[in-house]
Amino acid sequence: MKKVLLVLSCMLCLPFFAQEMKTGIENQFRDYNNLIVEKKFEKALDLYANEDFLKMFPKDQLVDLMNQMFNSPELEFKIDKPENIVVSDEVVEEKGQKFVKVTYLQKIQMKFVGSELKVEDLQSALQGEFGYDNVKLDPSTGYFYISSVKEAAASSSDSKNWKFTVLEKKQIPVLKAFIPEQFLRELK
Repeated sequence: MKKVLLVLSCMLCLPFFAQEMKTGIENQFRDYNNLIVEKKFEKALDLYANEDFLKMFPKDQLVDLMNQMFNSPELEFKIDKPENIVVSDEVVEEKGQKFVKVTYLQKIQMKFVGSELKVEDLQSALQGEFGYDNVKLDPSTGYFYISSVKEAAASSSDSKNWKFTVLEKKQIPVLKAFIPEQFLRELK
């Protein structure tokens, strides 16, 4: 009887721990993105960047690139906080790390300042990158509004402190060094 009760109590606790882990991932992912929206790039990378990614791309260089992108005189660029965050139930264990896929909606606003390219060409290029229906132009302001469903990999060695890597198909050659292959195969 004691064994049956022990098994039942373990079965009842597993969903609680899984939900607690998913909530932790989502909260940390929101914090990571909030830091980026607030342009606190160094803190975002210190707290939440995948260590293997930082071995390939030094933090100082990434911070410089992010500052250039967000503060470029040729481009007005703003990202919103992610929406519709879905943390997968599936946990992949590899190389002493747990990996969980995070899917979310990212909204971006951008305006090209002083560009010699035609607005139609810019719009076509953005639609090629993000999908035709995901790019809208406000002709009165010149802003492009982009909605993109994105994926990230959350990784942790202790299931408490999560690091994040945005997954993009064009970055597969770099990502395959430290992201589980099944995450990369499923990229759209």
